[in-house]
Amino acid sequence: MTVPKGKVALRQVDKGRYAMDVRGYTCPYPEVFARRALDTITPGDVFEITLDNAPSTETIPAAAEELKHKVLKVTKLDQTSWKIVIQKS
Repeated sequence: MTVPKGKVALRQVDKGRYAMDVRGYTCPYPEVFARRALDTITPGDVFEITLDNAPSTETIPAAAEELKHKVLKVTKLDQTSWKIVIQKS
């Protein structure tokens, strides 16, 4: 498995709203990045992750719900990309 070069960063896009783009990464990386991001933000904050790994559209929401976070939506952006929006509990 090849991991693309570059740095994935959690960025604040508004007060209480954070985003991360993990396009180019395959399992298990998107879920690992999502878990780490959710660990760093404050309860009530919203986290958006943009990805292009179809299996992660199932594993990330499942992991979030297992951790008692609220999955607000999973949206297909185009043929290969999705956005998952989660509110931290």
